[in-house]
Amino acid sequence: MDIALNILPVFLVIFLGAGTKRLGFFPDVFVKAANRLVYFIGIPALLFIKLSRVPFHETFDMNLAIISCLSIFIVWLFSLLFVRIRLFSPLRPESARTFVQTTMHGNIGYIGFAVVFYALGDDGLGIAGFLAPFIILSQNILSVLSFNLHSGIKRKRLKLFIRILKSIFFNPIIISALVGISFSFFGLKLPNFLNRFLEIVSSMALPMALLIIGASLSLSLMSKSLSWLFSSLALKLFFLPGIVVVLLQNAGVQPFSIEVAATLLGVPTATVSVIMSSEMEGDVKFASSAVTLSTLLSAITLCFWTYLIGSFN
Repeated sequence: MDIALNILPVFLVIFLGAGTKRLGFFPDVFVKAANRLVYFIGIPALLFIKLSRVPFHETFDMNLAIISCLSIFIVWLFSLLFVRIRLFSPLRPESARTFVQTTMHGNIGYIGFAVVFYALGDDGLGIAGFLAPFIILSQNILSVLSFNLHSGIKRKRLKLFIRILKSIFFNPIIISALVGISFSFFGLKLPNFLNRFLEIVSSMALPMALLIIGASLSLSLMSKSLSWLFSSLALKLFFLPGIVVVLLQNAGVQPFSIEVAATLLGVPTATVSVIMSSEMEGDVKFASSAVTLSTLLSAITLCFWTYLIGSFN
């Protein structure tokens, strides 16, 4: 019950965003501008503040990062295998590419950080901030590869590939995390007035991010490939966090760190999947359905993983 009380309020804010959007409180222009504000300023400020203050050698574990990335790669291979053997029915190339991407590309920046922070506190967010750059790099690179499978427009896709790689390495979440980790490693400190400024700015990040996620949900573009859609949800919400839990437990990682990794990998499909599907000739309806349904179901699955890992203690 305590687990649900810590996690479910996060999703109540998401549902509040969905409801208020339909009541006209959040016009599309506002959602787009607020999203940029949170993505480029709010979340980076929050990550820097939390990461710069944690003890480096006590918090950051490369085994945790390597195993988390390996888990993403394993699920990516499984999704490719499903498409290859035509597990349910043949998929159109654009749907196949989107299916592969939605199985392992999660919403780390908004839902992942929010659930970790409100359920596990500052210590959990410190570990999550360290893990995030590795996970984001892995899932973005594999997503780009997914959209380039069986491509017949190589020149156009090469340009998109280069553009997305640039967006990865100039990702404000990755940059702020790396700077925060550097401050932690070298024991650097900001002046008090800058710390206070960043604390004020960062305080808006997670609540606004959750409202934006809710305002972005839509059931109007529901995919007809239901068997493939629910396979994507199963791989994303159950198989991916399940793999990382098993691997990390066998590696002797502390349950608290396992809980953080399972939460980050068990978050719903990233909303950027819809944008990437549109830009790289994927299946926008499939991506939109995966984002919406995985977000709704993750309110239950994240509670399940948190409860299961808690029983390890």
